[in-house]
Amino acid sequence: MTTQLPLRRPTRLARATVLAAFLWSLLAFPIGLWQLLDPESGPYSHELFDPTIPLPAAVPDWLAPGALLAAGLGGLLIARARPRLWPLTALYAAVFGLLLTTISPISLAGYLCAFLIPIGAVTVPVVLARGAAARLATAAAIAAVLVGLGVTGVVDYAAVGSFAAELGRTMAGLSGYFFAQLWTVAGAAIWAALTLQLVLTRGDGEPAPAWAAPERAAKWGRVAAWTAFACALPYGLVRMTWLTPWPYVGVGPIDDASFPLEMRVWGLLLGTAALGGGVLCLGLTQKWGERWPFWMFAFKGRPVPPMVAIVPGAIMAAMFTFMAVPMAVLGIRNGEPAMGLLSFPFWLWGPALGAAVLAYAIRRGRVRVG
Repeated sequence: MTTQLPLRRPTRLARATVLAAFLWSLLAFPIGLWQLLDPESGPYSHELFDPTIPLPAAVPDWLAPGALLAAGLGGLLIARARPRLWPLTALYAAVFGLLLTTISPISLAGYLCAFLIPIGAVTVPVVLARGAAARLATAAAIAAVLVGLGVTGVVDYAAVGSFAAELGRTMAGLSGYFFAQLWTVAGAAIWAALTLQLVLTRGDGEPAPAWAAPERAAKWGRVAAWTAFACALPYGLVRMTWLTPWPYVGVGPIDDASFPLEMRVWGLLLGTAALGGGVLCLGLTQKWGERWPFWMFAFKGRPVPPMVAIVPGAIMAAMFTFMAVPMAVLGIRNGEPAMGLLSFPFWLWGPALGAAVLAYAIRRGRVRVG
């Protein structure tokens, strides 16, 4: 009599990745039909759409949306791919991540983070305060500071409201274009994650590689995290110069007199977002990345849920990686090749952050190779 071993069930993360690839493929049909039926104002006809490799003018209008429809059909068929089909999923990741993306997703993400910093500065201290009385006192203190800034004229809340309204109208007008761009880069990230799962899958009895051991992952993950942190410094520090009389943009100085106050404020917010993200990269290898630190009063000492770090870290790693090519192409087209290599080193930042996130996931038991 022979004993049949039970089949290994896919992990929750693997099932979620397959479902995401399936749903992404379904969305290819309405997006492709939109571009096919309305080629003049479809999401890939917008003036901001500047792909890495533009199609020649002689290519008929129906070809690109037809390819999107075909990609959606193919995605439905290979969403539950076997390990030997990983080249197909990798092809999807490369085409949508490196050829069809523009810098719009990273620009949107950067300005969104910058816009959320003031909101976080107001709300986060209240959330982190321990106890109802502490939260009430913190909220009262913040409210008093905000009122004082308005009364003294340091902050013009009417101007802030007008800016927010104008920004909202602009974003609403670009909603279709941004949706298509986010769908494109999200698909690249999903197919890259599926490819990684297929590559890391091992057959029955095949041992896991030595680098996947948690103690080994801690070593190379630390190197990757510090590399990602270093990649955040050029952009963050350059933006911080906007608060000085010697502002820099890209790789050179600019005229201080031509820099209005609102631009300087945006520089502060964007630089803070970049440097803050760099510090969070280090959390993937530090104790405060596994247990909330003492200054997180409401949560201190409690374990950090692994997915709190893995999900946003993986998203940003994928976005940075896929922005490397369009950012380098943009720099070359503008006569500033150093912009895509030094000011925005996504070519190193994305893979380093991805490696740091993978090492963290291995150490926290969320990813097992084998």
